[in-house]
Amino acid sequence: MHRGFRAQRPAFSMIGMLITMVCIVVLFTIMMTSMNKAITGQGSQQAGTVRSVEDELYLYSLFQSMLAGAGEGKGTYLVPSELAGGRDTSLNTTANVFSAMVMQNYSPCKQLISGNEYSPYVWEKENYNFTAYDPAKNVRWDTTFMANLKADSNVSFAHMPLYGERYTKNWKSTLDSTFPILGNRGPKDGIGGVDFRSCGKNGVWGGHLVFGDGHIVFVNDATPNGVVFEMQGQRYEDNIFKMDGGPNGSDAILSFTKEMGKQGPELQWD
Repeated sequence: MHRGFRAQRPAFSMIGMLITMVCIVVLFTIMMTSMNKAITGQGSQQAGTVRSVEDELYLYSLFQSMLAGAGEGKGTYLVPSELAGGRDTSLNTTANVFSAMVMQNYSPCKQLISGNEYSPYVWEKENYNFTAYDPAKNVRWDTTFMANLKADSNVSFAHMPLYGERYTKNWKSTLDSTFPILGNRGPKDGIGGVDFRSCGKNGVWGGHLVFGDGHIVFVNDATPNGVVFEMQGQRYEDNIFKMDGGPNGSDAILSFTKEMGKQGPELQWD
């Protein structure tokens, strides 16, 4: 008579269970970190992330509205001083440009805030006053809309200053594929670092540029390929965050216009 024998089952030790749990937690942390970086960009401008694609869509929609508005007039994009019916160019500040665009239904306030925005001074204006519009009193936009990167701003994106030769040549439907008119803002002179909120938390700038023909590209260089300016018959690489040609020049530059004076704009960066 043969006695049956029972196969021994491997036992779970407390140490083994703890090791297994630690491995699971580590792998989960790595996975979530990678997903967060891939999906959101973690506040740093990177091509292909959800937030960067969101910026691209916001900018594309804004440009299409600008283009449609230009088609209804003289081919020029919205200009606050002209919208106000006068020649007061001091009105052509970033705050007035974007506030007027909101009033004209070019963009909702939400879409003026970058998905990668993390500056405490930039936030969506949730109480935009559309009832402020009163042509009889020459009020064409909500004057409480702000664009001051050192205090409070209701917009993330930069635009070319409405002044000088660059303005007369390019703030209109030119179909110029080499001149950017809108985009993610950047650091002064294109010199980045962790102290510049426009560079993201990794201290590196990257962003989308909208060109005169409507095409949008993601770049991570202040002197993008193909963007050049001429001076005294010579062609130079154009730094899009530096006024290489002076206030009246024709070079491309994207910034905030804090104030507009007779001698040109007072530009602002983070």
